[in-house]
Parts: sequence; C-alpha cells; structure tokens
Amino acid sequence: MDYGIIGNCHTCALVSKDASIDWFCYPEFSNPSVFAKVLDEKIGGSFSIQPVGEYTTEQSYVKNTNILETTFKAKQWCFKVIDFMPRYKKLLGKGSKIIKGNQIVRIIERVKGKPEIMVTFDPKPGYATKEVDFVSEGKILLTKSEGLTLELATSLSNDILLKREPFRLERSIYFAFGTIENPDSFSMARVRKLLTATRKYWQAWVSSLILPEQHRDMIIRSALALKLLTYSKTGAIIAAATTSIPEEVGSPRCWDYRYCWVRDAAYTVDALSKIGRLHEAKKFMDFMLERVLNDDHLQIMYGIHGETKLREYELDHLSGYKGSRPVRIGNAAYNQDQHDVYGELIDVIYLYYVYYEFENKMPKRYWRFLTWLVNQIRFHWDKKDSGIWEFRGSMLHFTYSKLMCWVGVDRAIKLAQKYGKDDLVAKWIGLRDEIYADFLKNGYNEEVGAFTMYYGGKELDASMLHMTYHDMIDPKDPRVISTVKGIYEDLRQGHLVQRYKMKDDFGKSTSAFTICSFWMIDSLIAIGEIDKAKEIFEKLIKSANHLGLFSEDIDVETGELRGNFPQAYTHIALINTSILLSEWSTKRKKIDWATTGRSKWF
Repeated sequence: MDYGIIGNCHTCALVSKDASIDWFCYPEFSNPSVFAKVLDEKIGGSFSIQPVGEYTTEQSYVKNTNILETTFKAKQWCFKVIDFMPRYKKLLGKGSKIIKGNQIVRIIERVKGKPEIMVTFDPKPGYATKEVDFVSEGKILLTKSEGLTLELATSLSNDILLKREPFRLERSIYFAFGTIENPDSFSMARVRKLLTATRKYWQAWVSSLILPEQHRDMIIRSALALKLLTYSKTGAIIAAATTSIPEEVGSPRCWDYRYCWVRDAAYTVDALSKIGRLHEAKKFMDFMLERVLNDDHLQIMYGIHGETKLREYELDHLSGYKGSRPVRIGNAAYNQDQHDVYGELIDVIYLYYVYYEFENKMPKRYWRFLTWLVNQIRFHWDKKDSGIWEFRGSMLHFTYSKLMCWVGVDRAIKLAQKYGKDDLVAKWIGLRDEIYADFLKNGYNEEVGAFTMYYGGKELDASMLHMTYHDMIDPKDPRVISTVKGIYEDLRQGHLVQRYKMKDDFGKSTSAFTICSFWMIDSLIAIGEIDKAKEIFEKLIKSANHLGLFSEDIDVETGELRGNFPQAYTHIALINTSILLSEWSTKRKKIDWATTGRSKWF
C-alpha cells in the first residue's frame, strides 16, 4: 500500500509512489469508482504520469497539508507532480465559507531539463463497467458515460493526451479533473491560486491542533488522514477510503469500508478531541442524534448521508487487489446487532460535555438522546450479539459488548451527576452495578486466567485490552494484569498483535490487526510495563508506509500493509498511544486512570 491520499472531505483519491491515481470515486466517497486500478490492474483505470527511460522517485506531503508531491529524477532532468483536491476558506462579507472544489488538480512542474513523459488518462467509470466517450470542447475534454459527465481542464493538448504519446516537458502544465466551474477561464495562474489557498487551509487546520511534545509529525499526519475521512456535508466519518483491499492476499476477507461505523467514528472524534478538534465531534454527534431520534433505532453503521440499507453485492468482473476476490460493494454487517455501540456513543457525549465543552450546558435534545441510549442498553445488554469483530455466523455473549454497555451507563451517570440530575443517577446506578457484577462473574475465566472473548469461552481477544483504556477495573487488579499478559504471550508476534486465533467464518486469520498492537502498548503502560510498551511502539511505527500512513492490517510474515487504506482505526490508535507515551516521558501530568481512563495532558 505505497499510496498517498488526497481529498476534500467529500471524496478522495489514492496516488501511487510513482504518481499514478489508482483509486478515485466520484462525486463522493461511496459512489462508483472512476479509477480503480488498485482493484484490477488491467481494466480498473488510472491516471498516470510516467517519464521515458530510467528514473528515481521521491514522494512526500507539503508540510502540514494533504498536498502530495512526487519528484521524478534522472541525470539530465527533474520534474515534480503536485496532487491535491481544493479545500479552502473564502471570505464572504463578515464571515467565511469552506469551498470544496470537487476535482483532482495535478501540476507537472518542470524543475530541470526537458524530460520526455507520457500521460495516460484512462477513466473507467462505474467500477469499470461503463463505456467512455471523450468530447473535446476547446480547453475542456469531456468524459461522458451513462449518466455521468466529468470535465478535464488542461494546458496540455487534448490531441496529445488522447493519443497517449510521449512529449517533451518544456514548461509546467496542469490538469483539473472532476466538476470544473467556469472551465473556459481555467489557467495555470488559477491552479496556483487554488494550490496556495489549499495549502493555507490545511496549515491553518494543523495550527489549531493541541499537540504533545513528542511524536508531533506522526500525530499531525494521522490527524490529517482522519480529517480526509470525514464527510463534511453531514458529519459522517468513513472507516477507510477503499473497498475490498483484503486483510490477507488471496483470502475472501474483502470488505467495503466507505461507510460510517458508529464505533469507528466515535473512536475518531475521541482521538481528534484529544488534540483540540471539537468541530468534528459536534458534527458527528448531530449526525447520529438526527438518525436515532428520527428513526427510534440505532444500527451499527450508516451511509454518509444516513442511508440505512447498505446492500452487499460482488463485482465479478474485477480481479481484485493482487487477485484477491471477491470485490464487494456495500456491507451486509449493517443489520447486525452489536451492543457496544450504545456505550461508544454515550462516551463521545460524556467526553464532549464533561472535558472539552465543560462550560456549556447539554441541550435538551441531547438529554433525550442520552436517555434513549441508556434505555437501549437496559433492553439489550444481556442479549447475544455479533460483537466488535462482526462475526457473521455466531451470536454470543461477547465480553467486549458487556464492557461497553457498562461504560455507557457509567458515563451517563457521570453526566447526570455533573448536571445535578439526581433522579437519573438513582434510575441508572442499579443498571450499572448489575452489568458490572455480571461482567466479573461471567467474563473472567479462572482456568485461562483472563477475561475471554465471550462468556464461557476460552479464546483470548485483543479487544479486552480496552479495559485499561475505559478503566472498568483498576489496571493494577491481578485479573487485568493477567489478561494483558495472556494476550501479550498468546496473540503477539514480535510487535504485531492479532485480534484472536480461533477459526471464524473464513478460517484462521494470518494477519495482525494494527489497532490491537497500539491497544497492547496502551495496556502495557497502564500496568507499568513501560519498556515493553516503548519497544513495541518503536517497531510498530516503522511499519507505516513511506508517507506515515497505515492500512488496517499487517502481514505477520512479510510486514506488508494489508486491508483497506488508509484505515481510521489505526490512525486513531496512533494518536492515542503517542499521547500516552509522550505523557509518560515528559511527566507533565500523571495519567489519571482512576477517574477517566483518558489522557488529560493539555
């Protein structure tokens, strides 16, 4: 996964190490692809820029931005490709407005010499199912297929572009592909203004972050990647930018992650809030409140506009990433029961109104939302569900789900206590105690010496590391320590940690789930194993790609990135763990596990 991501918080594109755009859905994240070479090298379609002859490349982001630069070098020449999607502030009277140009902008900047290059513009709309007609209209090249027209504005001759012939780069040229406003007035000067405005926007966004002393560059890159996975129109946050990048090459573990999982999004706004970004948390909470109170129902995931039916189907004509099939669109897990999501949503509200916006009163509609969520926990906590890992063939009493139900009621009680709502405290405290007693009685297996995946089971599960994060039980409790150590010995291979080892719906997994490695570091810090935590962290961060980006999984044997990319889960965990380690090293403030289970360094 040697890709960079560019985007505008409506959609995004993946750019390879040699400046080929191999994934782009249009006009929004969950729409069909226009370029999908990442899922089929032959027919997927791409937008590549390649010099003739031997060359080397270097790729990096413009500092503190989502603007990507790929530099091509040879002895006699040098040029760079600058890729971005416009996002900037425009002043309007006394206020301002965020402008999201829905186009990919590419600049080929000549640095030295006159390299011979070839541009291959090969759009394949509709997941490579639709025929394309190219219509040249002056400066604009229209890409027309059934029901979809995209515009390409460029300073390169349309004739050269369509013939796919090499040409000498004698001056810098540009491309803008997507929806182009006033295409006749497009020029290199306009493109450079868009570049400058976009650079200023991202650097201003980064300047709003509250950062610890250590690991700043990694946290910034992770935060920028998470921001690109937010859908600014509604506040939804997608789990990853892609579909069907397999957890293991050759396996059917291929899923569509371009949707808003409640759990993933809650984790995202938690991490962003820690570094000072409250806007995304508020947008997400409003998105969820509107869905739930309108429908009187909460499901585990939604489309970016709040769609509730995300039918899953397969694209048989695509060969898949490195031959891994099936390529799936949609996600059948949308109709699963996963009872932990109630607790994760309550936790977001709790953090927002207790720690980050503590001077503000919580609106009445949020009290209705909170009460509704606690009631759902009351109705469902003691029922079986599909669990955090979304087992398709099993419904069990998953221990993690019970943990998060307890977290939800506990945080709701703390909110009620903060605002003096003693009637709600009295109403909910018995429920919290009931879940707690049940968790201790049934979640811990004396024979195994650990809290296990599900009640009555013997399987270890890395999600139980979250006990230290949420502080359901004191991290010095022998049962917590033995659970952490058991997972460390059984599910860890070097610096990588697997979710579990048992067979699931698709056999035994051979990849490591990267967020679990970060959870292991957090838990080792909590139980006082600092040296082990640091050792894993230093190795783990080297697993990122050349741009500091992570996918969902890491192949245990090869160390290669696997799974959908970039993965919100992993970058959330990187932010959290980096902050914890920075706290420990600088000793600015002791970690108060007893009250919050959260880092409160700022």
